[in-house]
Amino acid sequence: MRRWGDGTKFLERINTIRSRFPDAAFRSSFIVGYPGETEDDHDQLLAFVEAAQLDWAGFFAFSPEEGTYAADLDAQVDRELVAERLRELGEMQDAITASRREALVGSMCEVLVDAPGVGRGHREAPEIDGIVTIPDSLEVGSFAKVMITGAAGPDLEALLPAPPGTPTRLLAETGSPSPSGAVSS
Repeated sequence: MRRWGDGTKFLERINTIRSRFPDAAFRSSFIVGYPGETEDDHDQLLAFVEAAQLDWAGFFAFSPEEGTYAADLDAQVDRELVAERLRELGEMQDAITASRREALVGSMCEVLVDAPGVGRGHREAPEIDGIVTIPDSLEVGSFAKVMITGAAGPDLEALLPAPPGTPTRLLAETGSPSPSGAVSS
C-alpha cells in the first residue's frame, strides 16, 4: 500500500515501548484484500498480529475509492477470500484481546467515569473498545482508582478497592475486594 516500514520495524517499536512502559496499550487497523495481496502476504499479517499482541485491532476489506492510487489496480482479491481472511484475523484478534484483558484481572486501574456504572481507562477508546463496568455510585466525569476483578471478552469488571484494614465482615457486606484482591462473599 506504499506505506513506510514493515512488520519487523513495527514489532521492534512495540517491543521497545513495552520495555519502557509495560502498561502501554496498542491499537491498529488493517486493510485486507488490497489488490495483489497474496497468501504469503496474508500469512505475514497473521504472524505479525500474533507476535504484536495488540490490545485492539480492526480489520477492514479493501474497497476501491475513485481517485486513489489503488482504485484501478489489477489483481483484485476475490471477495469471498477477503471475507475468509477477515474472519480468520478477527478470530485471532478476539482471542488476543480477551487474553490481554484477562491478564489485567487483579490490577489497579484509573478510570474516567463516562456514565453510571461505565468507565474507561487509558486502554479503552470511547465507543470503539470495551468498557470497564464500575460501581454505579461513582460520579460521572470523575476519575477513580478501581481494582479489575473480571474480564468478559473486551470488557472489564471493577470494584473500588477496600481501604487497608477493612474487616472481612464489612467487605462481605459491600462487595469490595479484599486487600489480597479476592472478592469476599
